Amino acid sequence: MEKRKISQNEEAIRGILIIIAFIVGLVFLRDILVKRGVSITMLTELDYINAAEYYMQKKYGEKFEGEYVYEDSVYVHPKSKPEWHVVVDFYSENGLTYFGDNYVGYLKKAELEKYIYELVKPIYGECKVYTQPWGFSLDDSFNKDTDIITYVSNSDYTTCIFTDKDAGNIEKDFKETCDIFVEKDLQTNSLLVTYITKEDLDGFEEKLIDYTFNRLRLYYRISGIYDKVDKTWLDNMDILEGDKDYGK
Repeated sequence: MEKRKISQNEEAIRGILIIIAFIVGLVFLRDILVKRGVSITMLTELDYINAAEYYMQKKYGEKFEGEYVYEDSVYVHPKSKPEWHVVVDFYSENGLTYFGDNYVGYLKKAELEKYIYELVKPIYGECKVYTQPWGFSLDDSFNKDTDIITYVSNSDYTTCIFTDKDAGNIEKDFKETCDIFVEKDLQTNSLLVTYITKEDLDGFEEKLIDYTFNRLRLYYRISGIYDKVDKTWLDNMDILEGDKDYGK
């Protein structure tokens, strides 16, 4: 049987297919290496997301899903809690990429909120307390076994308290609350106490915070900033008055 000669077009197509297969293979191999934590040069956003997912899974023993990269941070969420937007910071040094995260702020969230609630209940009554971790990585030694006292003494978070109490002693109550935070070494970056109707308080959920603030659906909101260096509250308390028709 006479062998058919390969045309130049067929040779060109074969060459192109070999090149494509080689490139695809390299990309696939790099993805595997990144997921396994091998130090290589990361070139794409997907490289950083894969590496962050691997880092978080290895550190906390649960699966995470990457969302996007912004500046020097990867935003991820645990698959069990897609509403938690965890920050994984990264930086490179001597050819290695290092990671840090603020996930402990979410892991300790419920426990911290309950702890603060019990402290401020004598002041604000049946209030609601929410803590929101800041978008910075925490101490590298923090992990899922970090106790609540260690966390609150060296962390970054905002505390929001919602109450239906009469606002007649708004400044006095706020100062008393600030004193409790100092006494218990609760180093929140900022504290906001918001006065709303009992009806709104009964049905209030954390997802309504931004809506409440943006629409001024409140009577008053008093806020203060904590100086973590001097471990004291700054003097400039701010009182915001809500919509004049609110609660009517």
